[in-house]
Amino acid sequence: MPAQTGKRYVCSKCGAEVIVTRGGDATLYCHHDGEKVELKLKT
Repeated sequence: MPAQTGKRYVCSKCGAEVIVTRGGDATLYCHHDGEKVELKLKT
């Protein structure tokens, strides 16, 4: 899944969140546990 500029992503294991400032074709991974981070849904 490409990283989208301005979107917030979250790790489901540790709860770490990132906001993408420069999008690209890379897949984002958490630096703590190597899990893929997922797009955070608005609640």
